[in-house]
Amino acid sequence: MKKLLAVIGVIGYLTSSLSAQTETPVPSEGSKHNIMFGAGAVNALYIIVKNADKIQSGDTTSFFAGITTNSVKPLYFIKYEYKLGTRHTLGLNFANSGIVIGGQVRDSFFLTDQGVLTQANLDVTYRSRSLNLRYNYLFNTNKAFQVYWGLGIGIRGNSVSVKSNSPNLKNSGLLPDLPLVSVPTMGFESTLGFRGEIQEHLGWYAEMGISKALFQAGLSYRF
Repeated sequence: MKKLLAVIGVIGYLTSSLSAQTETPVPSEGSKHNIMFGAGAVNALYIIVKNADKIQSGDTTSFFAGITTNSVKPLYFIKYEYKLGTRHTLGLNFANSGIVIGGQVRDSFFLTDQGVLTQANLDVTYRSRSLNLRYNYLFNTNKAFQVYWGLGIGIRGNSVSVKSNSPNLKNSGLLPDLPLVSVPTMGFESTLGFRGEIQEHLGWYAEMGISKALFQAGLSYRF
């Protein structure tokens, strides 16, 4: 009888141990999705446009007699990535940039309907948008601070629009290409990135390299 009770006790112990191991929760793999919103800086085209009035000043051969508008459109990024494994992610990146440059056209005058001799002015708006499929490789797996490299390939759309106070300027043959909208071209990016945690789901990121901006930074949300 004692032996039977001992056997029953051993079986009960083993059964309870096995049950406890079975009910132990599986460790979570962490967030699979990541959305990032960022703004760019140090764009070569932006720098040229912002200094166009200084570059043009004193140049008697330039198209514009004087630059009156040299502004830039918001340079921003929206990214989504899905975690494929410990060190690999795949996602989509959208980027937007643009410029507006304009001024008085050199040696170009016209008569208004009221018979007033007026110098023609011209504003050119260029906008570029891209959507790239992007792969990221994470060099380390520490959520608090990560270093990664990304490569993106996709499509880029470029558009140009012209606004002028001269009704005949766009059809004069001086600007044959500007009223056209260009066809989509191939987009490409390759950047080195850094990111870390601010709190459980909220983080920050920064990237530099070949993109619409040489440098970009923003916030991220993981879920």
